[in-house]
Amino acid sequence: LLFSAGTGKTMVVDCIFAYGTMRAEIDRWNMIDSNCQHLKAKACGFKLYQEYSLFYPFATKTCKDSDVIEGSVLHWNDPVVFAHKLAGYDTIEGYSEDRENGLYQRIIVDVEDENRQIRKAYMYIQDQSPEYIEECFAFADGDWLDSTAREHFETEKKRIDQAARKMLGRHGPK
Repeated sequence: LLFSAGTGKTMVVDCIFAYGTMRAEIDRWNMIDSNCQHLKAKACGFKLYQEYSLFYPFATKTCKDSDVIEGSVLHWNDPVVFAHKLAGYDTIEGYSEDRENGLYQRIIVDVEDENRQIRKAYMYIQDQSPEYIEECFAFADGDWLDSTAREHFETEKKRIDQAARKMLGRHGPK
């Protein structure tokens, strides 16, 4: 797909950067097929969070180079197939160009793949308030699949659930 960044130059964006349930390692949505080329990649200037009650993470823009998210860059050679896949991911992420308040915003970012190539890619992010983010788990290393971070997330989730049950007077199973 083509875009113009206000520079008068038209560029092709033919990749998607996935950092959560859409990553090549997971593909929860069964969108990756044998025609998909995928590489590990990273995007700088973003932080990764997850609300404790949800099964998926979200990224927010920080503009700090030290904030890095790990993920997969997904690419299909056929532009028609890519456009179809992008529309599918838009649906999964609750994004629509003509709707202002979707679950995610879709932006164009530079990502660096495992071969150190810089690529333009679509990325889905959320613009959340600092108060909301404070209540979420932050993946310090920016990798949703990091086992240590996942363990820490699950421990924190249990702690919060236990505290909530205690506050509500429910002492169910430990």
